[in-house]
Amino acid sequence: MTFLLTAILAFASTNLDDLFILTLFFGDKSRTSRDIVIGQLLGIGTLIALSLAGSMLGSIFDPRYIGLLGLFPLYLGVKGMLSLWCPAINDDSESNPDLSQKKSLFAVAGVTIANGGDNIGIYVPLFATLSWPDKISTVVVFMLMTLVWCAAARYLAKHPWLEKPISRYGHWITPLVLMLLGIFILKESNAITLLP
Repeated sequence: MTFLLTAILAFASTNLDDLFILTLFFGDKSRTSRDIVIGQLLGIGTLIALSLAGSMLGSIFDPRYIGLLGLFPLYLGVKGMLSLWCPAINDDSESNPDLSQKKSLFAVAGVTIANGGDNIGIYVPLFATLSWPDKISTVVVFMLMTLVWCAAARYLAKHPWLEKPISRYGHWITPLVLMLLGIFILKESNAITLLP
């Protein structure tokens, strides 16, 4: 039962920042709740799979290469800012709702994965110490916690005190937060040294 508390604490400590980003995503009227939840589950699932593989293979990747994932939220943030200043930059995905939906879903998943360096750093040694039944139970806890995180973020985005400011300023705040997140990931992982 101790591993259950450990799993909850490991998830909460590595995903507090995701709660804030998810709240912004839920406040964005161009994204559906379904896309955000599926994207978040896909992102967390990918981080869990990478962590399980890492716990079995040992530390085979230089953390700087994982840090290069910071380029993804940086790209999304820059693109979001540019589309605010020059609406013509927006692609024609609005004329194709299926394409727009897929882009939204994968954008959420991509940001979750890019922001998951701390998840991998904590989950790999955690999984390495657990038996297979405990690993499976931990994965189930992580996925359930992801749903709890999504529900909490959706609640916060719809809360009367936050809904109006997020609705009014979220389209400016989200790209800015994504750019800062990308820069932070690149800097903290020292991946910046790999860039030309």
